[in-house]
Amino acid sequence: MAIPHAADIDALDDDPDAPFWSQRDILGHIHQFARSRRVAPYAVLGCVLRRAISCVEPGVKLPPTIGGSVSVNLFTASAGKSGQGKGAADAAGKAAIRFPNNLGDDLDGESPSIGTGEGLARLFKGRKDEPGITRAHIMVPEVATLAAIAGRQGATLPGELLKAYMGEALGFSNAHKDTTTAVEPHSYRLCLGVGVQPENADFFLAREKDGFPQRFLWLPTIDPYAPRDRPAKVDPIDVVIPTFGAGEYLISVPDEVRTEIDTYRQQVLIGAEDIDPLDGHLMLTRLKVAFGLALLVGRKDIEGDDWKIAGDLLDVSKQVRADLRTAVADRRRRDNTARAHDQADREQIVAARLDDDRQKRVSLAIIRKLKRTGRATRRELRIACTRAIRDDFDPVFEMLVDKEFLVCQPGGDGRADEYKLAADFSA
Repeated sequence: MAIPHAADIDALDDDPDAPFWSQRDILGHIHQFARSRRVAPYAVLGCVLRRAISCVEPGVKLPPTIGGSVSVNLFTASAGKSGQGKGAADAAGKAAIRFPNNLGDDLDGESPSIGTGEGLARLFKGRKDEPGITRAHIMVPEVATLAAIAGRQGATLPGELLKAYMGEALGFSNAHKDTTTAVEPHSYRLCLGVGVQPENADFFLAREKDGFPQRFLWLPTIDPYAPRDRPAKVDPIDVVIPTFGAGEYLISVPDEVRTEIDTYRQQVLIGAEDIDPLDGHLMLTRLKVAFGLALLVGRKDIEGDDWKIAGDLLDVSKQVRADLRTAVADRRRRDNTARAHDQADREQIVAARLDDDRQKRVSLAIIRKLKRTGRATRRELRIACTRAIRDDFDPVFEMLVDKEFLVCQPGGDGRADEYKLAADFSA
């Protein structure tokens, strides 16, 4: 089926992003297909770009514009609230375009599940009797999955992903050939898509100093100008990925693009005030996106138009990331306000109750106990109070802890926590 010309798509008429989607027929198809499936076009495009690049063997690399040659491994993040269609956009991205090989079979890289850092390397290293793969397209519907894996003791996944973005060596070497997970640089292709809810974006934003979120193309999962009436069904189309041959292939980059990258890099090096050094990977991500756009029109090398369209997408990405940062800051502010109100309410209640003689007696009983023993468990402190005042123990104890008059000494190996008087506490 022929690709409908973007200029003929009525759905674009009232869309302020129409100039972007009208630049190429393939973009118009992706936009129309996404709207026919009621999902966000930008998120669908992110999936299509990842799939296209995952079709290419790892010997295809970007030239050494800055430093050495770099992998075209592409990472994207689809950002939106629960139910806004992160997974649905990926499903539409897989259906919108087919990438057939010479036999008509899908050329996409394999789609394994995400695992530990060592497990990631094992995908490409293989096992004793099972060879590794060379190309993978991993989709993680919710970033909480990454956070759970990264939160394990000794987890290496974030660090391995940082290296994978560049195509650097993965895994670890050891003395046993059958158990080593060391993977050679530029011997694997990895494209990664992650779904991110604003409330879980801390996994990324907390790692800004490491350049982690800057390695992702951020795309929205909403389509504010989606038509009220569902567009007609759109059929998928075939896109033939060009053949690069065996061995290494360095992608050609126009001179004007090299100049722009060099100028930006020089500003980073001199510490220009209007350049955020943490965004040092922006140009590299833009080059990767430009290569993906070239593949979608059957080209092996980047041209100026690819670079321009990729710049439009990076503008979208920066806005989405900034919106997420604002959402996280707002959530933290609300949480802190709520905690402050809870603390104030608790202190007010306790202060009012401490006017009662029995409450004062509880405080004195706790203090006397700790001055005698140095430290004691909560149970021991409760027992130190007479039965007549024991019912008032809990609010007084909590107040003393909140005010840091009591210092907790965590237990261990099944032992209960113990408490002692703060060094500057005076009865």
